[in-house]
Amino acid sequence: MQTAARSMSLPEFVRFRAERGIADALLEAARKRRTSASEYLRHALRTQLVADGVELPPLEPTANRNDA
Repeated sequence: MQTAARSMSLPEFVRFRAERGIADALLEAARKRRTSASEYLRHALRTQLVADGVELPPLEPTANRNDA
């Protein structure tokens, strides 16, 4: 899927600051899972939110393409 189409299917944008070294650790973890840093963060955040008892909307099929 092209970037523009992907962005349209994921309309919300989240941005935050983190301590030094987190960006490199994120890239390393994403590479190990053979996915993008964005997809890795989406998966990790969604997993933690569910574990914390937060109810989330279901994933759309295109947003779930790397989860297996």
